[in-house]
Amino acid sequence: MKGKAHSEIEERKAKLSELLKAGEDPYKRKFEKTHLIGEIAEKSGKIKKEERRRNFRVSVAGRIRSIRKHGGVIFSDLQDSSGRLQLFLEMKTIGSRKFGFFENMLNTGDIIGAKGFVFKTKRGELSVWVKDFELLTKSIQPLPKEWFGLKDKELRYRQRYVDLIMNPEVRQTFDKRAKTIEAIRGFLKERNFVEVETPILQPVYGGASARPFESKLHALDMRVYMRIANEMYLKRLIVGGYERVFEFSTDFRNEGIDRLHNPEFLLMETMCAYADYRESMEVTEKMIEHVVRKVHGKTKVVYQGKVLEFRTPWKRMSMLAAIKRYTKKDLTKTDREKAYKIAKQLGVEAEKSMSWGEIVMQIFEEKVEEHLIQPIHIYDFPADVSGLAKRNKDDPRLAERFETFINTWEIVNSYSEGNDPEELRKYWEKAEKDLKRGDKEAQRMDMDFIRALEYGMPPTSGIGLGVDRLVMILTDSPSIRDVLLFPFMRPGEK
Repeated sequence: MKGKAHSEIEERKAKLSELLKAGEDPYKRKFEKTHLIGEIAEKSGKIKKEERRRNFRVSVAGRIRSIRKHGGVIFSDLQDSSGRLQLFLEMKTIGSRKFGFFENMLNTGDIIGAKGFVFKTKRGELSVWVKDFELLTKSIQPLPKEWFGLKDKELRYRQRYVDLIMNPEVRQTFDKRAKTIEAIRGFLKERNFVEVETPILQPVYGGASARPFESKLHALDMRVYMRIANEMYLKRLIVGGYERVFEFSTDFRNEGIDRLHNPEFLLMETMCAYADYRESMEVTEKMIEHVVRKVHGKTKVVYQGKVLEFRTPWKRMSMLAAIKRYTKKDLTKTDREKAYKIAKQLGVEAEKSMSWGEIVMQIFEEKVEEHLIQPIHIYDFPADVSGLAKRNKDDPRLAERFETFINTWEIVNSYSEGNDPEELRKYWEKAEKDLKRGDKEAQRMDMDFIRALEYGMPPTSGIGLGVDRLVMILTDSPSIRDVLLFPFMRPGEK
């Protein structure tokens, strides 16, 4: 197959050379289109077989997907962003020179512009009777017709441009992604949230526990980081007087790659002054229900054979209650040692060095998350794994934090934001010690943010929504790479 492809490339290059010698520009600058193919189809519903609409003149452009010659006639399928349409080229209409040019110099994959009128063939196929055409771009690489389309998943991710040509239905996924983002934006703007932009390149990374990508800013001779979250900057805006803000934040985390994780991903984060985490629960479920209705037209979605119901209100359960329900173990009154013994009884990979909260989280992740299929808010996380959240006033071991789970995945992380600068300072001092001990995901001390809190931040709660995972569910996509136009890939063959 490689040899055949190579010979076809050489044949196309030879045609390109011939075009250049003849003074033909194989890479035109512009073409005036009058219609998309989809628009022509919409306007042609009443055309009958063999009917010629000579007054329905069109100028179309796109990529040649097939060429079929029958005597003095050529049939060619043209594809643009809206669909496919057959071109009908007759020698006596366009002349022998033009006909020969199409027959001998053009290949599938070439991009052309064509002008003519609309008609239907004897078989009822909508077509354009070509009066004139021109080559707009010569294609050197042959399309993978041997496979009847591009089926190799790995190659589809690497060469998304070919994937979109050969599998135009893939665009439906990314059209739904665009609708999802548009629906989120519309929902928040209707509620007076202001869309903002915060730094991607940061001198101190923060807002999550993750290993960053780091680089050097040579102009200032300083180390800088790609953001792992935008949370700390949104809170600075709340300090400055904004009350409702949101941002679609492309974040970067230097960690593993699997079907749910990509080093670069899209997070949508809000901050709302004078709100707490329970209010954020209500906003979260109403927002996602709104998005599902906008994208699907209903609240039920089938994902990989499972029916998910997004109609509100959603179920809520504390983390300790969820652990008790699914493991039959009550951790409410346990200390670290008792929690560790329970973890070992359950076969959970806990370590003696872990805190009570870390053990609780480990039990939850290993024994509970797999049961959380329908949308649910799990709230009151351990405080020692929720350093940026306010502590629960009734039980200081817990924090006013929740995560929303759908299909066993964390989709949203939210809390009542901690706004006591001294408490945050103590948390980050401990985190800096953890970093020195080798915890590469430990958070960093951000003195400027502590200074901001010392000016005073009102009671605040924010929502962090994983957009990619939500789009996976709404498009029935098994991998995050299916919903990213250009997912990160290990370098392939040259």
